[in-house]
Amino acid sequence: MSNEELLEKISEYIYADLTEKRKTHTKGVYDTAIKLAEVYGEEPEKAGIAALFHDVAKNMSTENMDYYVKSLGMPKKYIGNPNLAHGKIASFLLKEIFEVKDQDILNAISFHTTGRPNMSLLEKIVYIADAIEPGRSYPGVEELREIAFRDIDLACHRALTNTISLINGKGIFLDEDTLKAKEYFENILNKRGEKKMTNREFALLAGKTLSDKKALDVAIIDIQEKASFADYFVVASGTSERQINTLIDYVEDAFAKEGLLPKSVEGKNNSGWILMDFGDIIVNLFTNEMREKYNIEKVWGDCPSVDFEENEE
Repeated sequence: MSNEELLEKISEYIYADLTEKRKTHTKGVYDTAIKLAEVYGEEPEKAGIAALFHDVAKNMSTENMDYYVKSLGMPKKYIGNPNLAHGKIASFLLKEIFEVKDQDILNAISFHTTGRPNMSLLEKIVYIADAIEPGRSYPGVEELREIAFRDIDLACHRALTNTISLINGKGIFLDEDTLKAKEYFENILNKRGEKKMTNREFALLAGKTLSDKKALDVAIIDIQEKASFADYFVVASGTSERQINTLIDYVEDAFAKEGLLPKSVEGKNNSGWILMDFGDIIVNLFTNEMREKYNIEKVWGDCPSVDFEENEE
């Protein structure tokens, strides 16, 4: 059976079972994967097959997925974890039902959620197509779409960074393949001289963004020598609750463009203090009254400050 014939049969198979929402997503991943394949010189038919089949197990119940996990002798980490298991099961079903033996296609489906080290071009295409298809909407996705069509390694690194930040923020299980994949792409970028931003650079970015957007009394405090939970505090004031909420959005957008999403955001709903936890960088936005009350600069007064204006290139 040719890949063209296989595509037609798979289309009939998946569209008979998927929900309308899943069909829309799958079509978006398929179209995006085909475009990426054409840009990077991959076989469009192979990209199409993997994209069409990647979520075929997504509508299964957890009970049914667990049956496959046990029957196939998969690791226990997949039990009760549909998000991790569905790609592995879909890969198995494509091989069993359609007798697909192309391991590259099977791997692209199997690892489309987690990524892994040494991903093939096809695996990268399916992974990033799933992250940027037209139905996706999250901070930084437009930037990621632009990057994906000119530098797929950089796009994969940023997508993996986003995923790790989100999963850590929710406190749920993070597959080691995802961590190793991020490491793998970091090594690629480092060898090319495209290292990711340092924590100091992120703190400077937050300071400059807040200053540019008219925040008041922007300060960056280097707490590395005094704290184990973070490296930098960024502190600023807004004239109103509305302004500090807007300022937080600007910082989140700026960080998302660099592949970093907040682990958590605390203090909305008219509290006068919003805290964004980016892991090693913590951004605090206050009304003037609440800033005077908590006086973070005094509490951490023995830590050095960073003048972000002097650090601009």
